[in-house]
Amino acid sequence: MRIDYLCTKIANIDLPVLKCYTLLLNYVDWIKVLIDKVTPMTLLLRIIFLTGILVSTALASPRFLTISDIHYGDRNSSLDGHDTGKELMAITLDKYKELSQNVDFILTLGDLPTHLLGYSPEKELYEQVVFHGLFEGDSLKKPLFYISGNNDPISGNYQPFEFNGKSPLNYADDWSGAACVHCDGLIIDDTNMHTGGYYSSYVIPGNEDVVLIVLNTTQWMKPPRFLPKYPNQDKDAMAQLAWFADQLEANQAKQLLIAMHEPPGKDYTGSVLWQDKYLAEFIRLLDENHDAYEQISLLTSHTHMDELRKIQLTDGTTIYGYSTPSISRVHYNNSAMKIFDLDTNMAIQDFTTYYTPSTQYWHDDEYHALGVPGSIFPKCQKQNLAQCLDSLTPQQVCDAVELGQFYGAKSTRVNNTQCRKVFKI
Repeated sequence: MRIDYLCTKIANIDLPVLKCYTLLLNYVDWIKVLIDKVTPMTLLLRIIFLTGILVSTALASPRFLTISDIHYGDRNSSLDGHDTGKELMAITLDKYKELSQNVDFILTLGDLPTHLLGYSPEKELYEQVVFHGLFEGDSLKKPLFYISGNNDPISGNYQPFEFNGKSPLNYADDWSGAACVHCDGLIIDDTNMHTGGYYSSYVIPGNEDVVLIVLNTTQWMKPPRFLPKYPNQDKDAMAQLAWFADQLEANQAKQLLIAMHEPPGKDYTGSVLWQDKYLAEFIRLLDENHDAYEQISLLTSHTHMDELRKIQLTDGTTIYGYSTPSISRVHYNNSAMKIFDLDTNMAIQDFTTYYTPSTQYWHDDEYHALGVPGSIFPKCQKQNLAQCLDSLTPQQVCDAVELGQFYGAKSTRVNNTQCRKVFKI
């Protein structure tokens, strides 16, 4: 069990993190001192007390942080309607560092550099800056996972993950050129990590109840007509789907997190994002294999908005997708990040969206998914998030999203009435 994991858990019950580190790192010396200073019975009671704290907190419900669509460029202005510049990047990393203190692992859901068409040497620099910033901000060394976005490939937008032996991971210097850092002993399958940008992993040391499958859904996209086609797309897409099938069959867990950049379903215009045959195969594989998992959750981004999506399988099982809004403000949304809370059965209990209406500061603006005043679904009191959504009609879900202007992360500058176009897959 990792010391940083235990200390985060202990910190949640008001034992300061630094004091926790000191306690754990000097645990053996502490016992040696006690042997000389207390009776055997007192020593036993103190050891039992400390062990009880460690065990109970290690078994507490996990939390994780998601951040996406940073779209950093050093010449950007950081204003509304623009991608992320130096000022917005700085306040974002400060908030990211703060939030990362109280989670068990972190997912960055793709699109690190500013929007660029075709090859540009600047993209490599921007990706290097973002990889480094995320690494530095993860000061407690929580497992940190990268998911590839459509803007990340070095050769251009919507292109293969690797080109001429190079991929975005070549610029993850602090990550040792991998798609995850501080993840020793967690990886399940990384055979396609460097070439295809997809892999599978556990997320918490010593815990196999949660499995993460990272997909590169750029391979399944319908790219914009004005961009070059993805070469050999069908070959790559079908190879990843075959790998995905193998992963679904080989694993079982209480919670399966499937992380991707581009979500299945439609965009805000009503246009389908993935090519039809890849979407059909993806859903078929979920249909055939979902019984091995108590819950399957999709973690997505790409749209820059705070979206909810729903897949209904043939036996009535529902799978929900939860989008993380962008840091970039190019679509006039408020910059945002999320923390997801799992319950003791590893189902997603709730999420909290942390957002900033300003480009100059990032204070404490936030809203929950459910259960408290000001949340998206305040009437869902004794349910986890999927149970809450199952109890509502699509119209009720979208009415709630629109009422509180949650689609744009509380921004009044975007059309907050798009839920009906994207909710049902």
